[in-house]
Amino acid sequence: MIKVLLQSSVRYSIRYILAGILLLLLACMTPVVAQVNTGGSATTANHQKQIVGYITNWDAWKSTAQGVPSAGAYTHLNIDYGKYTILNYSFFGVAKDGSLHSGDFRNKLIYQPGQVQEPAPLLHGGVYDSWDMHLIFGELEYKYDFTDPRVQAAGFVADGAGWKNTINGLTGPMPVPLKKEGGAKGLIDMAHQYNVKVVASIGGWSMCKHFPEMAADPVKRAKFIADCQRLIVLGFDGIDLDWEYPGPYAGMNFTGSQADFANFTTVIQQIRNAIGANKLITAAFTASPSKLQGFQWATLSSLMNYFNMMTYDFNGGWSGIAGHNSPLYDYPGAEQTNFSWDACYNALVSLGVPKSKINMGAPFYGRGVITNGTAALNAPTQKTARTVDPDGPISTAADYTNWSAHDGTPYYEFIRQNKAGWTEHWDDNAKVPYLTKNNYFLSYDNEQSIGLKAQYIVDKGLAGAIVWTVYEDLEISGTSTDFGPKLKRFSSVKSPLVNKLNEVFAQGSIGLPTVSITAPSNGTTVAVNASVVVNATATDSNGSITKVEFYLDGTKVGEDTSSPYSYTVASVAAGNHTIQAKATDNAGNTATASVSISASNNASPVVSITSPANGASFTAGSSITIAANATDRDGTISKVEFYQGTTKLGEDASSPYSYAWTNAAAGSYSLTAKATDNSGATTTSTAISISVTGSSCTAPAWDAATAYNGGAEV
Repeated sequence: MIKVLLQSSVRYSIRYILAGILLLLLACMTPVVAQVNTGGSATTANHQKQIVGYITNWDAWKSTAQGVPSAGAYTHLNIDYGKYTILNYSFFGVAKDGSLHSGDFRNKLIYQPGQVQEPAPLLHGGVYDSWDMHLIFGELEYKYDFTDPRVQAAGFVADGAGWKNTINGLTGPMPVPLKKEGGAKGLIDMAHQYNVKVVASIGGWSMCKHFPEMAADPVKRAKFIADCQRLIVLGFDGIDLDWEYPGPYAGMNFTGSQADFANFTTVIQQIRNAIGANKLITAAFTASPSKLQGFQWATLSSLMNYFNMMTYDFNGGWSGIAGHNSPLYDYPGAEQTNFSWDACYNALVSLGVPKSKINMGAPFYGRGVITNGTAALNAPTQKTARTVDPDGPISTAADYTNWSAHDGTPYYEFIRQNKAGWTEHWDDNAKVPYLTKNNYFLSYDNEQSIGLKAQYIVDKGLAGAIVWTVYEDLEISGTSTDFGPKLKRFSSVKSPLVNKLNEVFAQGSIGLPTVSITAPSNGTTVAVNASVVVNATATDSNGSITKVEFYLDGTKVGEDTSSPYSYTVASVAAGNHTIQAKATDNAGNTATASVSISASNNASPVVSITSPANGASFTAGSSITIAANATDRDGTISKVEFYQGTTKLGEDASSPYSYAWTNAAAGSYSLTAKATDNSGATTTSTAISISVTGSSCTAPAWDAATAYNGGAEV
């Protein structure tokens, strides 16, 4: 090239020749596609938190109806890699034989009884029917000639009417998707260029049916593990499981069992053995505290890198009342109590899950519902029969009138574009916004709520956040540069929500208040219509507590503005109840604590040993009278039994309750009294300890060889 330019110097001066050479060299050194910059004042380089973004293989099809300039806007070329540490490519599904398949091959009738997922290719090789090849490998050249040296060098051979790659085992129909030399990079190469890891995410709501049987069957599990290894060979940095959900809970067209929890651990262990210690293993988990109990957290913590909590979808079209999609804290009137970010966090901590491995879920989308009457928080929803993908025929209140382009779950950017005419609200209990219009209700997250959630992550010392999905806050505009028939990069891309995560993470901790309920204790039973005194302690490391509010079953019943914080809940109705205390500091930050109590007219009896005194000492052979006091507020005492350790000594059926223990031998003893009331309820007293020492008799010990006369003392 340089030689040609010099030979043409008759027409060009040396100055232009050198300029041309310089431009040529710069072009060779400059990457074809650089990452977009979505603005913001911080990146992942400014903090140590994880930001895990889910990147889907179907959003690339979205176009003007979904609020983006054209199909191809939602691809890896329009992501700001400086804002994420890990990207989860979603989803691969599990087939009936345990093998993995591209999400493009999902059985769309899987919701029907008897339907199964047949095995299918790991990636969809059809360049016209799927985005898989373009997203994973980047800009492509479509080839039909297997004699092409580059096609052969890349490992492609004829396979019936299609192709097979002998290097990575992938298959597909014609044409051959040859990676273009020097073209736009695929997701994995592009992410690695900016030190971002890419993990293969397996499952999702509609592709989990065969998880339980795969995990329980060694043959199917071996196929699953082998395909996990194939994903690592393709360049993925780890495996993420999105099994919804392990345990005896309903998924789409299946219900798991208790055995799932141990089998889940087995799968994780075998993945770790197969992919090595330097690859990532993560999983998505439900945010429901009750569904977290069965996992073998200690073992999983030694095998896995992060636990990704799906702290969203708390409410939606399935709900009986309009509620928040992702409340940071519990709020009055919610359809389910103890169901929020804060409740999920408290459950994880109580289970001993390491905080350094917890990523909380930040939704970049909203959920709209139709209400029966004027829209409001907690207003009853209005459900209709509808057939939706992927759930099939369902009864749902989802708002397809305003948000049909996103099936009732609009992306944040689409909400921002289309919220004119709606009334904006802020729930200061849940710390999230919502919109209303006529009988339409939309719960979503904005920059303010995402910032508060990010601060919660920082102040609680958690690992970071997961984002569903990376595309949903992207404001894409300007002109596009096309790279082949599908891939394009736009000149202007902004991402306000993920920018807010990074900015708050970079600022560090500002300190949150702490609160705990000291009375009543968790599990306390009280009489129906009794008054319950609730006591709480609250502190703030960098400020002061302005108030502590008290809630009964989500409804505020009172508050206290000075320590010690206390409130009396009057006349508790029969049944199970949740009592909460919410502390607010001088900066407006909040923290909550909760206990469960029950009110019943079949209260347990109360019993205590009144004598002997704890620590009393007796002489061997003496008689020891054990006395107890027993009462029952809603009945009568039928008997009191007296025990030495686990040995029953005797019982008394009438007050005052006592038992005479005669000829006690030397030793140390633990005594308890067990009261039974007329309804069969029992209570065992606090144990007391006594000691029995040897006799003070001075007579000689009895000797079997000695003949004794009457009256002799031994």
